Amino acid sequence: MLGNRCNSKKVTFTAGTHAPGTTASGHTLVFPVVINNEGGGYDPSSGVFTAPRDGQYVFFVSAQGYSSDTLYVSIVHNGVPKVMTMSDGGRKKDFYDSGSNLVALNLKTSDRVWAQCQSGSHYHSEGIAITTFSGFLI
Repeated sequence: MLGNRCNSKKVTFTAGTHAPGTTASGHTLVFPVVINNEGGGYDPSSGVFTAPRDGQYVFFVSAQGYSSDTLYVSIVHNGVPKVMTMSDGGRKKDFYDSGSNLVALNLKTSDRVWAQCQSGSHYHSEGIAITTFSGFLI
């Protein structure tokens, strides 16, 4: 079955979190709730997308921060941060703010892309995914 998914003409994924969580600077955000993973490139256990083939891809991250943290999240390509989002928790406890960003990247087969916490630690979701990571081949 995996072989059939990798041979699919479409490559697209959306994954999210279903509950509040914490992370640390330098860590990959893992999005275990897979909404779509056509082409099989996204790994919900590691949070990493691996390109099944060469092409132009678009990636989007939305991070819902909370608490008094300011949460910075980057989209990283093969270890190099490309764009970053910020959600500013301000100075109020239990304050929610969101940040999002998008990047288009030329990938080669087996290139890896993930969302990484640059600073801060608290992200939020409730049942339906609020903090998400998505990508697709154009």
